[in-house]
Amino acid sequence: MDEELKIRLRGEGIKPGLIRSREIAEILESVEEMAIAEALKHNPELSKEDIIVGFYAIEDESIGLKFKTTFAAAVVSAFVIAAEAVERGDFESLTPQSLNSLKVVSSFSKRHSCDAIIGSGSNKEVTIISPNTVIPSPTYIYGQTEILGKVIRVGGKTPKAMIELMDGSTLYCEVPEDIAKELGHKLYSLAKFEGTAKWESKTLELDEFKIHTVKEFPNIDPTKVLGELSDMVGDAFFGIKDVSAFVTDLRNGGGDE
Repeated sequence: MDEELKIRLRGEGIKPGLIRSREIAEILESVEEMAIAEALKHNPELSKEDIIVGFYAIEDESIGLKFKTTFAAAVVSAFVIAAEAVERGDFESLTPQSLNSLKVVSSFSKRHSCDAIIGSGSNKEVTIISPNTVIPSPTYIYGQTEILGKVIRVGGKTPKAMIELMDGSTLYCEVPEDIAKELGHKLYSLAKFEGTAKWESKTLELDEFKIHTVKEFPNIDPTKVLGELSDMVGDAFFGIKDVSAFVTDLRNGGGDE
């Protein structure tokens, strides 16, 4: 089974010890993000938190970087499919995260006048990103919205909040420091968050969310709510036997022509 991801940086002056560690770290992170994004697209049953794409070897032939991963069958396959799409120039099929990752690799290629060869254990050269390769930028939609969820974690030097949405998925949100302090007292509580959102233009999936305000969401027993509605309505609808006919009559203006 194909269990490795590979990227080789090939060009004059491209050798371990001659390239800044920060630049290599950016390449490592980009490969990981691309592999995970494509794996989740093809295997939505997987969880981002469970996928690990770990760098484990560097080769002194130019610079060869090797990665191993959990869920290798799914992750490596999705990564190779994405690389094949790059080879065809089919960037529309890639996730925005993959496009951003490829732009990092492309920038390195242009900066150092080298090739970045992307492949796997069994296929060492699926596609090549050269200084002439043009990677399009992903497109997004921005707007104001609100979300409902639970605060799972909050903190950091630049505060971020981990919100569990109603469908069980999680979202990491930027949050002002004063609101981060407030959220620290609302862990595991259901709340309504208002702020600025960024959606992927192709899938309309929520990509980023910056919290502006937070409001408590009352967790009221449904039976209590129904009881209160019953008290408000009273016996106004008592005696109605045919609900469908009653609603149709209302829609027709109470039956008057």
